[in-house]
Amino acid sequence: MSDYYDMFLAVDLPPELSEPVLSEVRWLLGQGDMPTEPRATDWESWGGPWQAFAGGSASHAFAGADVSALTRAVDRPEPDGGEPWALTVRSCVHEDDFGVTMDVVGWLLRHATTEGWVGFIRDSGLGTVRHLVRHADGFDLVDVRPARRPPAAPPAPR
Repeated sequence: MSDYYDMFLAVDLPPELSEPVLSEVRWLLGQGDMPTEPRATDWESWGGPWQAFAGGSASHAFAGADVSALTRAVDRPEPDGGEPWALTVRSCVHEDDFGVTMDVVGWLLRHATTEGWVGFIRDSGLGTVRHLVRHADGFDLVDVRPARRPPAAPPAPR
């Protein structure tokens, strides 16, 4: 049985995102035509390009649906009045596609303006969860560890 990864990503992209990048993002989400030369990853080593985050159907291995949305954040304008692009993706990723998917995530995050926590990845086989954390040098996958409650304080003497 194959493992799957439940991936969630939520970032802002700059208002002035170039048209070639915006077109490729839309294509990756299933909202536009394939660019002449897709640049998100070396697709040829993976058998050719595909719309990695097309969404719109039930998740193959997890409860819920694979979804993707790209919209202007009109209620959160930047100081100069520009409206960032708000991008959210929830996608079920097969283990064979994990490497290329993370290449595409890295490409998206190079264009993002969001810093810090931007999502998570959950493994169907191990049940582990890793946070996606974006920083100036790229991104990290950070293991989630269970939090333990501190022992309760004994009751105060009366």
